[in-house]
Amino acid sequence: MFADYGQPSQAAQPSFVEIPNPRVTTTRGRMEVTDVRSETVTGRLLDDQDNLIKEDGQPVYICVRKHEILCSTERADVMNWWELGEQALTPYTAPRKYSSETIINRLNGLNFDELYVLRTFVCLESDPFKAYSATVNNDLSHLQPWFPTVRVLSRVEQNELASALCWRIASNSNASIPPAPGDGRDDR
Repeated sequence: MFADYGQPSQAAQPSFVEIPNPRVTTTRGRMEVTDVRSETVTGRLLDDQDNLIKEDGQPVYICVRKHEILCSTERADVMNWWELGEQALTPYTAPRKYSSETIINRLNGLNFDELYVLRTFVCLESDPFKAYSATVNNDLSHLQPWFPTVRVLSRVEQNELASALCWRIASNSNASIPPAPGDGRDDR
């Protein structure tokens, strides 16, 4: 009767810290970063309250050089975010979870081998019976930080990511990833 006194009735689930797309201050105003290249950073323009600025219902995108990010801490945070480099857990900090939008935003930078490997992993996580097979010979250990991130996405987010990966592979182009369902409305 008192055996479970003071203990949770279910197995404790880890609490994740959601990592959204970073917001930075640039010479051209505040922006929410969506893409990082070797020299430039692209993102959506924000107002003084960090709300998206829209024209005709669509976000306004700007592209700046990395050195145009005014705060050096923000610049460093953008690079950590882009590399998915903060997966190592330290005591007293919750695991980090990157949103599916964050991951989808950076698929454009992956080559086909990387896309296939990530798609296989995502499909194995979301539905092992529908996993795709692919032969990949080169070293893809640099993708390892993505895997814990994918694992903590919800089933809906995993399916959304799998769809985006399939679309990216099938498109065979440098077209950007289509917006995720619900992106048309501003629910922030």
